[in-house]
Amino acid sequence: MRDLVITSVLLAGLTLTVWAQVKPLESIKVTKAPYFSALSPDGTKLFITGFADSEIQVVDVASRKATTRFYGGYEPVGIVISPVGDKIFITNFSPGLVKVIDATTYEILDDVKVGGRPSNLVISPNGLQVYVTNFGRGKIGRIDFIDTTSHRVVGEVEIGVRPVAAVLSPVGDRLFVVCSGSNDLYVVDTQVQEVVKKIPVGLQPDGVAISPDGMTIYAANSGTNDISLIDFLDLREIRRAKVGHKPFTLTVDDQGRIFVVETQDKTVTLYDSEFKRIRSFQAKKKPVDVQLSQDNRFAFVTDEKDNRLLVFEVP
Repeated sequence: MRDLVITSVLLAGLTLTVWAQVKPLESIKVTKAPYFSALSPDGTKLFITGFADSEIQVVDVASRKATTRFYGGYEPVGIVISPVGDKIFITNFSPGLVKVIDATTYEILDDVKVGGRPSNLVISPNGLQVYVTNFGRGKIGRIDFIDTTSHRVVGEVEIGVRPVAAVLSPVGDRLFVVCSGSNDLYVVDTQVQEVVKKIPVGLQPDGVAISPDGMTIYAANSGTNDISLIDFLDLREIRRAKVGHKPFTLTVDDQGRIFVVETQDKTVTLYDSEFKRIRSFQAKKKPVDVQLSQDNRFAFVTDEKDNRLLVFEVP
């Protein structure tokens, strides 16, 4: 393991700790402008959207090598895979489409017209619905509900400005959506397809995640360089934790530790559940997304401007 180097310096009676950034184990050349990624249900493959060349890059997790590429539609951004691993759903930003792709043959099964500019998407635990965050064509964003069997839009819910990302509660009854243009987090009841709460957070929330027990929601505020912690039961912000500059996406491992992509610092920082920094992983130009292997041993980070997937060993 390439361990973090910690150096203590005595200066004017104070001990300063210098944290050296950990370099990647692997730097894998992938598709152009890699953005979001998704791990296959069996944990063997990582799928990465290439915004600039309309391709999806497949990376073999065990060998950590780029393998197949396939067409993902024009300007692919968000990607999810069904729980049984048979279908891949990909947002196409400018065309306002969601591509449905066979996860074995990589052939296009369907195009779902959602209108507007779909950015990201999540899938229900039972795999029956996909929820699409959609910028819309005006100022008001929305969530599109897609039936994964019929590939039809079965509902729409208007929310705030520029919904960028969403996360589901463990049982799938609540969808938490961050809206970077209106500085709030929307709580959507997925059963009745209604907004049940709007929660003010920091400036420009771009990423969202949830704790393993489902009791805390984290919103990454890139405008205020902090993370809003929202209580699941009270549906209110309980505090904010300072992080690096321009936090964009984040994910939580099964121990409750938080990985935050800090784009301006060109790092991914690992924090404990109290937001004490454990270590920082060094990207090169512009890290965007972070995914963990199934055993949480490795973190996979897309670097949009370097056209690479970075692989880090996790302590």
